[in-house]
Amino acid sequence: MKKLNYEFNVDLPLIAEADVIVIGGGPGGIGAAVMSAREGANTILIERYGVLGGMASIGEVQPFMPNHFTDNTMDKPVYFDWVRRMKEYYPDSSPFKKLKSEGLAREDLRIQKDIAALAAEDICLEAGVKIIYHHWLADLKKKDRKIDFIVLLSKSGYSAARAKNYIDCTGDGDLAAKAGCEFEIGGPSGYCQPMTTCFKMSNVDIKRMPTREKITELYNKAKESGEIICPREDVLFFMCIDENTVHFNSTRVIKKNGINGIELSEAELEGHRQVRQLVKFLRKYVAGFENASISSMAHHIGVRETRRIKGLNYITSDVFKNRQKFPDAICRVNYPIDIHNPNGTGTELLHMPRTEWYEIPYGCIVPKDCDNLLIGGRPISADHAIHSSFRVMPSACSIGQAAGMAAATSVKTGKPVNLLDGCEIRKKLIEKGAFLDLI
Repeated sequence: MKKLNYEFNVDLPLIAEADVIVIGGGPGGIGAAVMSAREGANTILIERYGVLGGMASIGEVQPFMPNHFTDNTMDKPVYFDWVRRMKEYYPDSSPFKKLKSEGLAREDLRIQKDIAALAAEDICLEAGVKIIYHHWLADLKKKDRKIDFIVLLSKSGYSAARAKNYIDCTGDGDLAAKAGCEFEIGGPSGYCQPMTTCFKMSNVDIKRMPTREKITELYNKAKESGEIICPREDVLFFMCIDENTVHFNSTRVIKKNGINGIELSEAELEGHRQVRQLVKFLRKYVAGFENASISSMAHHIGVRETRRIKGLNYITSDVFKNRQKFPDAICRVNYPIDIHNPNGTGTELLHMPRTEWYEIPYGCIVPKDCDNLLIGGRPISADHAIHSSFRVMPSACSIGQAAGMAAATSVKTGKPVNLLDGCEIRKKLIEKGAFLDLI
């Protein structure tokens, strides 16, 4: 690759200072910012788009995957508050207006992406979070083992922001990587899980839709004839809040790196190509879709996996298999190991009963190479297999809220985040309503 030399040496305007800065407004960032602010820290949330919600809004992903102990979500309080706030936007006549269960029933997990974005903004602003939209992380300045300030890029050009503690909720560990933190990427094959462009079809005659098995049978025939080129083995779809609308999570883009700009662009184009073919297939072969049209499509391809930042602790699939518990647990998970084949067709699923769970210890969210940085969301210290379990949005939000609690506690006590007692963070989370106490 050809390279061009360019030097950048300029005084930057300092546009924001806070106790805690959260980078990224997806589920992890929402959890981090809300918990940090509720704990009394002056908190700023910086988001590159114009809405919060991440994969729930920009990525079009729906529904929330259930992470439940028996009939109750294990992800409280922030995630639960977010879902409850979404309900307030529905008209009184909507069957989704009220929670079906205080533990969140499956019907409560359906997402309307614009409402998800507004509800996320609501709970952040009510907690006292300052939100800065349309600013992209460009770089940072580090002194010794601490981030001094971050460099942002917006329509105004370059600027800087500074905090005592930072939380990386980019989903890809971008801030941690720029801080020189060690990370892993990919699974045994070297590739990450595939990406998916989600989309919705409206004006569907739901009553005439065939079974899932029949739709997949038709889909595989279309693949054999060359009408569809997609490595996914079946058609994955979900019913929506909007009547006669169906959500599709059926594209599969393999062997693309979500932290490589060109490959990410190529992945978007490939996802769009597959969407076009699936839409034609549905209208041509699947009863009920003859007059259906695309009503919504992801503005950012769904990225399941990129970096995993090495922390003070590290968990593997054995933690899942052994249902391992930790005294400094900051999150509980029983969502299955769910590995979409990085090389093509097939999905590996390993379930556990709803009455069991494993735990994530505090050290997994603390990078070992930086003293004022925490990780919120999916790119924490773990192997490829167990990452496929906790990467879903509810647990990502809970991981984020733990990072927010730790960042705020560090500010209060003056102790670096890497020297905090994870057991004390757990106690504080329990006091705020987290599902971490003994049963």
